[in-house]
Amino acid sequence: MSFWIYLLIAEAIPVILFVLGGLYESNSTKYKENKISYKSIHADKDKASFEYCNKVAAKLFGATGTLLFIVNAISLFLFGEGSFTFVLLFSLFMVGLTKMLIDMLIKKKMEA
Repeated sequence: MSFWIYLLIAEAIPVILFVLGGLYESNSTKYKENKISYKSIHADKDKASFEYCNKVAAKLFGATGTLLFIVNAISLFLFGEGSFTFVLLFSLFMVGLTKMLIDMLIKKKMEA
């Protein structure tokens, strides 16, 4: 029974990322009208940059969420409850890496 609780906790981060990706994608055309959007220095410049920032964030958060969902489930099934700490740390590392990658891509596009 505790395995399923560990699995639900480990899958919370990927599900949140996937939902954020969907929200960013659906709200990418509502410039300055919504509270849920990807916040960045470059996103506040104009409507085109706002849409680009939200679309990039949506794609990368959705892809990372999907990848983590699969990797976390496989890791917990193969290695059991002992890998729970690794799975959580790996998920948090991937969230940070994705955020840095999004910022880097946006900065490269907007300054070019």
